[in-house]
Amino acid sequence: MILAVLVDLPEHNARVRRIKAVFNEACWALDVEPEFVDVTSYDCRAGQVETVPTLYVYDDADPYGEPLAEHRGAFTADEVTALLERGIALV
Repeated sequence: MILAVLVDLPEHNARVRRIKAVFNEACWALDVEPEFVDVTSYDCRAGQVETVPTLYVYDDADPYGEPLAEHRGAFTADEVTALLERGIALV
């Protein structure tokens, strides 16, 4: 299985809440557990982010290793679904 991680700004405005909602819905539709990382956190996955939001897909067995797939910048529900499907295919 895979782990989907959204790295974004702290939730302080409507844009971030909307992005998280789109991400959640796409994950749940494919039975993938969504995870959120704040760019200001000490999580090592946030340290390599230059563009927010950034989506990473990891092998569930190695959630801090190299991502299987990633997307940087704005996204649609279809783009999230395609990214998740690509990650599932690579596991």
